[in-house]
Amino acid sequence: MGDIENETQSQDFFQFQPEAAAETPASSGEFRAEMHDFTILSVDDDEMFQNSLKLSLAGFSYRGIAPRILSASSANEAAKLLLENPSTAVLLLDIVMETDDAGLRLVRTIREVLGNSQLRIVLLTGQPGMAPMQSSLETYDISDYWLKTDLTNERLHSILTANLRTFEQIDVLNRARRGLQSIVEASNSLARSSGFEDFSRRMIHELAALLGVGEDGIVCVRGRDREQPPKIVGSAGRFASVLNQTLDTISDESVRDLIQRSLGEQANIETAMAQVLFFPGQAVAPPAAAYIATNRRIDDTERELLRVFATNIGTGLINVALTSQLDRIAYEDGLLEIANGNALKRGVQAALEIPPPRRRKVLFIELNQYARSCVSLGVEQGERLLRAFAKRLAVAFPPPCLIARLHEDVFAVLGPEYLVRIEYVNRLEAEAQSPEALFFGAEAASLDLNHFTSAQSAIATGLLLLKKAGLKEASGQLVEYDPKIEEETRRRFDLSQQLYKAVLNREIHIVFQPQIDLTDNRIVGAEILARWTRSDGTSIPPADFIPLAEANGLIVPLGQQILELACSALRSMDEAGFPAVTVAVNVSPVQIGRKEFIDELIATTRRYGLSPDRLELEITETVAMEDFQYANNVLSLLKREGFAIAIDDFGTGYSSLTTLRSFEAATLKIDRSFVADLGRASQNETIVEMIIRLGERMNMRVLAEGVETEQQAEWLRSRKCTLVQGYLYARPEPFEQFLARLRNSPIKTA
Repeated sequence: MGDIENETQSQDFFQFQPEAAAETPASSGEFRAEMHDFTILSVDDDEMFQNSLKLSLAGFSYRGIAPRILSASSANEAAKLLLENPSTAVLLLDIVMETDDAGLRLVRTIREVLGNSQLRIVLLTGQPGMAPMQSSLETYDISDYWLKTDLTNERLHSILTANLRTFEQIDVLNRARRGLQSIVEASNSLARSSGFEDFSRRMIHELAALLGVGEDGIVCVRGRDREQPPKIVGSAGRFASVLNQTLDTISDESVRDLIQRSLGEQANIETAMAQVLFFPGQAVAPPAAAYIATNRRIDDTERELLRVFATNIGTGLINVALTSQLDRIAYEDGLLEIANGNALKRGVQAALEIPPPRRRKVLFIELNQYARSCVSLGVEQGERLLRAFAKRLAVAFPPPCLIARLHEDVFAVLGPEYLVRIEYVNRLEAEAQSPEALFFGAEAASLDLNHFTSAQSAIATGLLLLKKAGLKEASGQLVEYDPKIEEETRRRFDLSQQLYKAVLNREIHIVFQPQIDLTDNRIVGAEILARWTRSDGTSIPPADFIPLAEANGLIVPLGQQILELACSALRSMDEAGFPAVTVAVNVSPVQIGRKEFIDELIATTRRYGLSPDRLELEITETVAMEDFQYANNVLSLLKREGFAIAIDDFGTGYSSLTTLRSFEAATLKIDRSFVADLGRASQNETIVEMIIRLGERMNMRVLAEGVETEQQAEWLRSRKCTLVQGYLYARPEPFEQFLARLRNSPIKTA
């Protein structure tokens, strides 16, 4: 065959000379990629050569398929075509075109700029001096190098066949590499699943991505009862609407049969149009089958990738089953199999992520006869009560409401405001014809989530509000949250913090209100009252800070400080010549409830060298009655030690004569609310007279508080109640003023 110039002169276009027939290499079967059209790109600025090439390839095929032939006349045009056709298999490239090295520069662009390392590049040249074979092969990433004059028809076909096979093998390896990378990424994605449904949805997505097909699939699990149809826990594409239904609801019979076969035979199933993967599961994970529509046959590479993928998925299914089991433990009430406090917190937090107005409410409900039922009838009856109550809640507050048990007999309902209405709590009362004819009494507190930013704060506020609703004086109430409550709570918290510092720095002081004997207007004693004046000069009333001190435990150190101040004052009165004057100190139930209280009290009086009878301890009637037996024991011990006991605010509680006698108190103090109307022919006069007579019969002193007028004093004097205190005689005053008043006793009215 002559050189290219001679051929050009003698013919209108290139013709590749026939050669001895060479057998086209057969497919080995080792690599069997998906059958698709291969693309060959010829780049040459010689139009006659391009025509000759097309003519020669007119009958060429690879694996029985004719490749697609593209042509370009310049390196720039070729680069554009390669961008548009990134899967091009073979490039037949002339070296000399618009420039002497245009072909070589295109090679660099393909490998370094486009990043295409899979394309097979065959250099064809009619001017070997421009790019010698040896140096070109060493310098550039090319597959082959041929002189145009050496090409025959059969040789060209052989070159293309060899390079297409190489391209195919590299493509298989690259697809396998990409597939393995996809499996790694899929495993990471699936590891983030939050449950079977989420895991199954991600599984379909990753399967489709691995095979390069649409997300058209189903994931089914089979329960322990094989008579029941498998449940669909994941679906996508044309099956998206059947999620959480059973397999028998699918209208496509062929798909149903494939999944049933896979679960029944416990095997993977492959068809020309679909793949079904079987996952055997374990003790914690049910058997599962995943169907994905491929609409084509898969090749060996994809089949191997599916095997690896399925192995990873099987492990993932077991992990997600374990996670779901842990999730149930963490978010499900073990007794009632409903949501627990953790689930409520998660649900509230999700609701709070909705921009306002959220239109979501939480209802806190307490079953008020649970404890009584357990004590009277046993724990089993209590559990029966809880189960019946949970069923009634589910009826009164249907889905999408979330019903949770927080602890013992406290439940919560989270849901849309149109369903979670506090008046619906009345629906919990059983009707006469109910199969579980139990009456449920309950308190409830309702919160609008528009007022909160954190789940923890909302739940804590709701439980606090529920406790207020369940107070004895408000039993059975239904309480709606008022944002002003939060403001008041915040104010009380700030005040509590300030009180802590005040107690720590001993800023609480005491004042004395004289107690007068009306027979001769002598001061016989004084009631000690705590006062708090802050550094800025503002005074906090005892009615504000004493309840705070009792609530946060500060009443113990505060009470001890007041006792210390009282004993110090008594010591000073002794030194001033008033050893017979007594002082009365209010004692909190928190103080009395401490085992150490009596020993600490005795130690304090001894430290100041005082006789116990100089100190009168005041407790309220209500406190004495709440835990009668314990209070009686403590007060008996105090009396044996010589301390005098006074029942404060008498008449406002619910004591009986029997319990009152057992206390052996020294003094009954008539509450100021009864004294206020004395002399006006009111009903209170009868009550006060009864208290005075009661004191006489029980050999107890009777002292009237809050005496402010001569009329009240005269009324009391006429009924032989001679011990009084009140503004008529003196307001609470510092010790120095009280001591000065003692020196001038007996005193006249103020």
